[in-house]
Amino acid sequence: MHYFNIIFLVLILSFPSFTDANNRAKQKAIGKKQAASLVQQKYPGKVLKIKDFKKHYKVRVLQPKGRVLDVTVNKKSGLVKKGKN
Repeated sequence: MHYFNIIFLVLILSFPSFTDANNRAKQKAIGKKQAASLVQQKYPGKVLKIKDFKKHYKVRVLQPKGRVLDVTVNKKSGLVKKGKN
């Protein structure tokens, strides 16, 4: 019975750390506005559309000279990559 109490206590005390780690992982993911801002820093222009995918955003940008670009932004790293346009 004593071992059960120890195991139970360890599980109870470790539970908040699991939820904290989960919340930190969620907070690190960037949002749509931040993704648009990152894209505009690298490819200036008007953001036309932002599509939300599981691991990235796809941002469509109209550049000043009229060219339309599709750019992907990784949600966790913020890495900006131009699509095949």
